[in-house]
Amino acid sequence: MIYIDVTGACKSPKNTGIQRITRHIFHRLAGNVPTTPICWNSLGNRYQRLGRRERDVLEQPFQVLSRPTSRPEIRGEHFLAELHRQFFRKSVRLNGELKQGDVLLLPDIYRDGRLRELPRVIAGTKARTVAIFHDAAALRLPMLYPKARPRFRAYVVSLAAFDFVICDSQHSRAELLQLWSDFGTAPTETAVETLPVELTATDGTEPLESPHVLIVCVGTFEPRKNHVTLLRAAEKLWESGLTFQLELIGRSTGYFGHKVIAEVRRLRRARRAVRWSKHVNDQTLHRAYRECRFTVYPSLMEGFGLPIAESLLHGKPCVCGGNGALGEVARGGGCVIVDQTSVDALAEGIRTLLLDRQLYARLSDEARARKFRSWSDYIEKFMTHLEPAGTVALTSH
Repeated sequence: MIYIDVTGACKSPKNTGIQRITRHIFHRLAGNVPTTPICWNSLGNRYQRLGRRERDVLEQPFQVLSRPTSRPEIRGEHFLAELHRQFFRKSVRLNGELKQGDVLLLPDIYRDGRLRELPRVIAGTKARTVAIFHDAAALRLPMLYPKARPRFRAYVVSLAAFDFVICDSQHSRAELLQLWSDFGTAPTETAVETLPVELTATDGTEPLESPHVLIVCVGTFEPRKNHVTLLRAAEKLWESGLTFQLELIGRSTGYFGHKVIAEVRRLRRARRAVRWSKHVNDQTLHRAYRECRFTVYPSLMEGFGLPIAESLLHGKPCVCGGNGALGEVARGGGCVIVDQTSVDALAEGIRTLLLDRQLYARLSDEARARKFRSWSDYIEKFMTHLEPAGTVALTSH
């Protein structure tokens, strides 16, 4: 039996990269082996089984919340919702339920009571324990996330208690190993499994005609996504006489989103062509990729860089940074690599892609030629990491 922690993907219809990856992994594993999704209750400090609503959010989030919204987490992560789960969801006591041959899988970040509970559970079980590590932005960008730093450090240390940690990129693995060394923590076994990126039958592949020159940016309104720098770069280009429309796609956050929203509103009052589509479903997201001329991903740091890969998958070039895991994706072709911390450099990268038709054609060809990993390949390799060395494969249905 695989017990998979889907806490971040089952409480509300958030659809950021980690939630999308968690939902895909659950769906693929559940189709192959007995799999039990579990959810951490932050009030009761214990795991619980999913109710009908949590299961619906996990499996079909946009049937639960059909319209775009700025903050979808408000629909399921507030105090009253958690209190309801505490009283009406059955508890899961992992120390009693986990048996030899079982797997405990943590695909998301945690910074709550699990910091204390999971090392205790792991120390007392013979089950296989596996976690996925995405990035160390909260530690590497301390000025942007000062309050998150202590808990994120505890999270990184706790990962060493697992039997195995899967990292999204070579860069994220190197970061994790360095952090363990810096903290004096003995490392556990790790591996790199780059994330899969593929289209479904409903996503469509043919480019769509847009009446405007459309540039798309996909990302949550949080500090490291660097939206304010992008908006100032766009303003500089509009002031120079260039004509294009900028679309931002992604949810807001309560601690930072207001800064981005204020910039968007200021630009709209100045009659600049910028719009915020908020939190959208996968079909709307892929339609935006198909309609745009190219994308911009100004994020300062990532564990993988999913929006870059998705843009390239649709044959659309991307303007982005080349540091860390971003560079691992971007250097394969189809990207204009810039210093994304600089308004001038970001503006120049966008300007070049808008005006240089020869470069645009070449990068578009490179983007269409890129090959990315399939979900079937990812899960096949993923399953091998869930099995201790020298054991037989997990029994499928």
